[in-house]
Amino acid sequence: METPTPVPDDSRSKRSRRRSANRFRAAVRRIWQDWWAEILIGVLVALAIFLLVERMSIRQTLWGWLVAVWHGLQSFVSGLTRAVIGLAQNTTLSDLVAYALLLVAVALVLWRARRKLMTLPRFTVLKCPRCGSGLHRVHRRWYDRLLDLYVPVRRYQCEDPDCRWRGLRVKRSRHG
Repeated sequence: METPTPVPDDSRSKRSRRRSANRFRAAVRRIWQDWWAEILIGVLVALAIFLLVERMSIRQTLWGWLVAVWHGLQSFVSGLTRAVIGLAQNTTLSDLVAYALLLVAVALVLWRARRKLMTLPRFTVLKCPRCGSGLHRVHRRWYDRLLDLYVPVRRYQCEDPDCRWRGLRVKRSRHG
């Protein structure tokens, strides 16, 4: 009787590939963090040498691009101006009232959504949504700060070393 040959565990090989990809990304990130200035200097020197030895008419091409972009911007602005003037000339009093009502409605929806986000325990409790462990604060990203203009958010990470969830929690409102 023959013993069956073991079938390689596909999930184990996927995990191994994922781990090596994460190690590679971490190494690239570490190199970039340590050597970004030197890499940038090297690229600038290489570009300068290329521009010194090349025989193309880069100046004329670049000037042509800039002129084309300038003319495109001018035509866009003039078309936009004509459209706004045409819209303003054809606007009635009922249109203005409708715009004002729509603006008030949108403002009320945004206000209610902000208030709900700041008071719902789902977003304000400082426990990991995955495992229920405690959270500790970590540095925010630029888009977290942008969102913070609307709802006061902080970035947290799970304290459980097996979970390591990262995400945003809303700073609880005193009025809720």
